[in-house]
Amino acid sequence: MLYLLAFSALVQQDRLQVDPLLLVQAAEVWSVIGRKDNPVWPGWDARNTPILVYFPGKQDVLINHPKPPEGFKPYTGAVRSPIGPIFVKDGPTIKDMDGQNTSAEVGGVGTLVVADTLSTRRQWIESLAGQFVEHPENATKIITDGLFPNPCNSMTVFAHEAFHVYQEKLAPNKSAKELDVLKYPALSVENNVGFALESDFLAEAANARTVAEARAAAVKWLATRTWRRAGLSEASIRYEDGNEFNEGLAEYVQYKLLECLQNKTPSQEMWLVQGFQGYGDLQPQRDQMMRQMQMALTGQMNVNNDPYGASPVRFRLYFSGMAIAAMLDRLGAKWHDPMLKTDATLTSLVENAVHATPEELERARAEIQSSPRFKELTDLKLKLAKDGEAHIQKVLAGFDSCPGELLIDYSKAAKAAVAFVFTPFGVLRVSDDQTVYRLIPMRGRIGSLTVSEDGARPVLHDQKAKIVRYQLTATPDEAAIKLQIGSGGLQAVDAKTLALPGVTLGNVKGTLRIEGRKVTLVVGD
Repeated sequence: MLYLLAFSALVQQDRLQVDPLLLVQAAEVWSVIGRKDNPVWPGWDARNTPILVYFPGKQDVLINHPKPPEGFKPYTGAVRSPIGPIFVKDGPTIKDMDGQNTSAEVGGVGTLVVADTLSTRRQWIESLAGQFVEHPENATKIITDGLFPNPCNSMTVFAHEAFHVYQEKLAPNKSAKELDVLKYPALSVENNVGFALESDFLAEAANARTVAEARAAAVKWLATRTWRRAGLSEASIRYEDGNEFNEGLAEYVQYKLLECLQNKTPSQEMWLVQGFQGYGDLQPQRDQMMRQMQMALTGQMNVNNDPYGASPVRFRLYFSGMAIAAMLDRLGAKWHDPMLKTDATLTSLVENAVHATPEELERARAEIQSSPRFKELTDLKLKLAKDGEAHIQKVLAGFDSCPGELLIDYSKAAKAAVAFVFTPFGVLRVSDDQTVYRLIPMRGRIGSLTVSEDGARPVLHDQKAKIVRYQLTATPDEAAIKLQIGSGGLQAVDAKTLALPGVTLGNVKGTLRIEGRKVTLVVGD
């Protein structure tokens, strides 16, 4: 009996709860990028990059990590990886949300992180409701496309996240500062017209048959970008450059991996992966990435169902960076080392590659702006700006119509540091001073005061007036609030915590008043 219990415990310890075929796909990717003569990015050898595959709340699987953190045990089951030894940890996982494909420090070592197949599938299922409401006629196609994904998609994600680890090691300070997105002019007509035009010329360069044709497209692209960026602030240009470097180059690595896999002989294990059809012709997939680039830059791609905020702004930089890097390849430029080892941007590298004269750029700009395409795009983006302003007003009106509201006034706390944990995809710019945060439950700090939502609801921050507005899920109960703050009453408050409907505050010090559905907290120095 004791032997059977011991055997059962051993089996449990050696049971993989993540998809073992993801490990097969990772090994296939490493056969390309995990070597000195890496054809995807010269000089990059991913052999020493650890991999974490996780299933939220169930299991972390760590591959080729030099010093696995506490709790990880050597895996001795039947599955093996040519990348390196496997370690497992059951129970709470390092990432606790589905679909968190990223890079992170695990045990102090830069590690690529990929969600398990079922985690990704669960996230997809949760997204179906919104897609069916928006496009009920496409329900069958949406389900079919999702049930039979191309395994090359998950393979390229491994390369994408592995490259982030490499970027962080060689150029840790070149990524974007996400606070810069707060003032990015998402609804600017000129900027959106310019980005859409850039997509035309990037696609033209991708389809060029000769270096001369690629250069002609690059000159038009550069003329458009120069004109477009003349209307942007330095912070907005810096934001574009940083995300084209970080996310754009990682997207380019995916694009380039498909090119390098072309006609490769797959491992025998790859044929066990559902939907795998070999590497005979991957050009259609590269073409699809270029079509996605055009949709993202022209504003036709639905990103978080948010055409007016930062979601499309940030996401299009994944694809613009990818396409600019591919254009540099078509130009025959030696650009990989300067990109990582100097302060060069993708734009400056194109400038160096084409050597266009000011007269040449001016002729190209004039021709582009007199084209029917320019007028067509201008009309479209004028409508987008008008619709966007109406949407912003509707969002702002929601603060007055929701069941309850918390207003935090920190105008008397001149030295209070204000910080929020937010996703850059959830930013809606109202003005240079006003920002609405959305998509994830907000956590914030104003001096020593902490504030956290229990669900994702809009939060408005007015930096000029120094107020923050939160939407409550119910009308505040004055009697319940008095019970929490004690004898201080509703004027002076000094409480460790204060729970309001949908929002919890910590280290609450200041003056408090309730007026119907509205709670106002004035924070002092």
